[in-house]
Amino acid sequence: MTSAHIPLPELPAHLPTADLPVDFPRRHTLRPSRFLWGATAAFVAVAAGSVFHCVAAYAGLFNGYVAALTVTAALATAAWGGERRRPVAFEIGQDGLTTWDRAGNAQYRRITGCAQWSDRLLALILLPAQGRPASFLVAADALADASAFRELAVRARRCAQEHL
Repeated sequence: MTSAHIPLPELPAHLPTADLPVDFPRRHTLRPSRFLWGATAAFVAVAAGSVFHCVAAYAGLFNGYVAALTVTAALATAAWGGERRRPVAFEIGQDGLTTWDRAGNAQYRRITGCAQWSDRLLALILLPAQGRPASFLVAADALADASAFRELAVRARRCAQEHL
């Protein structure tokens, strides 16, 4: 089974994560990352400024403003669409991740590549049973638990080394 609609169970509020039974699934929810949104906003601003300077030098200020506004709208729309397609939860498996989208559909994917930037960002290449590989960015501030980020980083490095 590669894809299924599985609702995410809610943890009881009175139960700390240290008291969870061993067989309880290790699901982690992802929230929007301020780090990734800041990096995206900086990228959009630099791209719009670059387009403005290039176009304004040849076609005038008005055309430069129009081109910069168009680039800003296009990149912001693409960033928003990418954020909507990101998984909202994941569970660390033996050699991969099970991810859940906003509709509650689950999909298991093997980890085939990994890159880590300090303790802030983890970039994974996930390979589903059928289809193309997909990139999955996990920022440390998107997870409520810092130990989940470390566990995912260690598991991802081990899985990626197996595919070299």
